[in-house]
Amino acid sequence: MKIISSQDNQFIKLASSLKHKKYRDAQGLFLVEGRRAVAEALDKPELVQAVFQEQGMAEDSSDCSRAEGWADCFMIEPRLMKYICNTEEPQGIAALVKKPVWSWEAVVNQRGMLVLLDRISDPGNLGSILRTCWAFDVGGVLLSPGCVDPFNPKVVRSTMGAILDVPVFSDVSAEQCNNLERAGYQFMSTDIGGGDVYSAVKYRLPLVIIFGSEAWGVSEDLKKRCKIFTYIPMNPQVDSLNVAAACAIIVAEARRQFQAGAEMTDL
Repeated sequence: MKIISSQDNQFIKLASSLKHKKYRDAQGLFLVEGRRAVAEALDKPELVQAVFQEQGMAEDSSDCSRAEGWADCFMIEPRLMKYICNTEEPQGIAALVKKPVWSWEAVVNQRGMLVLLDRISDPGNLGSILRTCWAFDVGGVLLSPGCVDPFNPKVVRSTMGAILDVPVFSDVSAEQCNNLERAGYQFMSTDIGGGDVYSAVKYRLPLVIIFGSEAWGVSEDLKKRCKIFTYIPMNPQVDSLNVAAACAIIVAEARRQFQAGAEMTDL
């Protein structure tokens, strides 16, 4: 394992620069922090370029040893780990990872369930939604212009590995939405102002479920594409439900219905 002691090292400078979106976009890379996240990244060796381990951690007790032979592995001082990481108290290991590239055509042709997020700006919410979509077999997550960058460090931490497993498409255009409609996808929107109770909706594939931000909701342009509107009944004293929680409730119900339908077909 190579040792880095200088902040001017090219790998250290590169890793630190990835805190900023413009460098993530330019390099096609992002930084994964923490033992669990790095361990999940190492399950996809084709994406991992380098691993940084803090001095003082036993080599044979960390995941860094797994990467030796196919990725650059570095031992660095604690001050350098803090320099490259976005968290105040890093866990002693981080990795440089390539952004996964997903095929739009392949995702569309699966004719499954997709989630479209309209102007979601909170990194924690986006991260939680990606984790939920991974858990409930959502085929892909589509982000409208104005959404937070899915490779923002706070988003990456919140996904707990889902960022590498769920196809994500940023800045989804009106033409891409048209493409989904031509492929037979039905658009459905959450709407606190009306529609059917989420548990009464008959979910049918292929389907796009739209969730808007708490601040603005779903845009009128996207609502015009929808034939189904739904809401989650709740205590009237509560103004709105966190978008990540709403996504989990509705996507879980949709998956339950899909599975029940599949089981009936198998009988």
